[in-house]
Amino acid sequence: MLLGEHPSTRRQAAAVLFSFTTYLLYGLIFAIQVWLGVVAPAVGVAIVASGLVFNGLCYALVRSGIAREGLDPGLAHTQLTVGVLFMLAAYAASGPAASGVLIVMASHIVYAMFTLPPRVVWALVGGSLTGLALTMVGCGLLWPERFRTDTQLVAFLYAALVVPLIAMLSDRLTTLTQRLKTQHAALEQALAKVQELATRDELTRAHNRAHMQALLDNQHAQHRRMQAPMTVAMIDLDHFKRINDRHGHATGDEVLRRFATLARAELRSIDQLARWGGEEFLVLLPNTAADDGLRALDRLQRKLADGRLAGMPEGLVVTFSGGVAQVAGDEPVEAAVARADAAMYRAKHNGRGHSLCA
Repeated sequence: MLLGEHPSTRRQAAAVLFSFTTYLLYGLIFAIQVWLGVVAPAVGVAIVASGLVFNGLCYALVRSGIAREGLDPGLAHTQLTVGVLFMLAAYAASGPAASGVLIVMASHIVYAMFTLPPRVVWALVGGSLTGLALTMVGCGLLWPERFRTDTQLVAFLYAALVVPLIAMLSDRLTTLTQRLKTQHAALEQALAKVQELATRDELTRAHNRAHMQALLDNQHAQHRRMQAPMTVAMIDLDHFKRINDRHGHATGDEVLRRFATLARAELRSIDQLARWGGEEFLVLLPNTAADDGLRALDRLQRKLADGRLAGMPEGLVVTFSGGVAQVAGDEPVEAAVARADAAMYRAKHNGRGHSLCA
């Protein structure tokens, strides 16, 4: 409830709540300074209350989604800039303990490293050091008894050294992070390619035989558990050797590619197509009886007859012979594939260009 439902809002609201918590801790330190008599009570209350009200307003804007997008998503830049102003006010109010506030400046730059781009971090560094220098000069002129010039000069020199060093570290971290993101993206692409090569036939982009065997085993287990029909179909392109001999192997490869594309388009989304070997394809048809599987192959045959392999050489006619087998009871899926294969060969011997049930 505190963070909201939108992922960006949740991330941004969490960052604001973290900032709110740090302001509470700074407020506790200020309370100790008031108790020690270092800071005037009214000034301490004013600074702490203003910081908490500001963070509360930022949270309301972020939580509502108003500040989700825009020039300053999540108000990170605004919070850090205003935080520097609060830091400078705290420096002026702390008197002898003012040098401790410089640690807060360093913490702002560290926080900025993880929320802002490097150019904005450097702008924050420049603004912080400039504001600190002006504040120190003003404090030395107004309250010389509380702010010694030599002490402030040494404190500023340390700040001028450490704060830019933190910003330089920010640059390095950003570069390393970007490099890691690039390497991670490249690794994901490589893994996806390896996975595709392990499961897909390189020529047709259909499943390869090994992956189809795993799909068959998985679907067969579901078939036995759910008692749903399951059918396999074997397809062999007719006279494929003749196509290679007359038109060349490049044309033969293109026939295989285009047939696989057509088959995937005509089959259902739950059906699976694999190149079983050479010009043979195996189709897995879940939740399908043999008659429906035979009708699916007949539809595919008609699409071929309608010239759906357009772009092939003139006179090239592509047909296939098919065999369909429904897995029976506890029959091993390999046995059903063998029956579909036998039915396909019967279709070939009976004239090709059609399909038969086992």
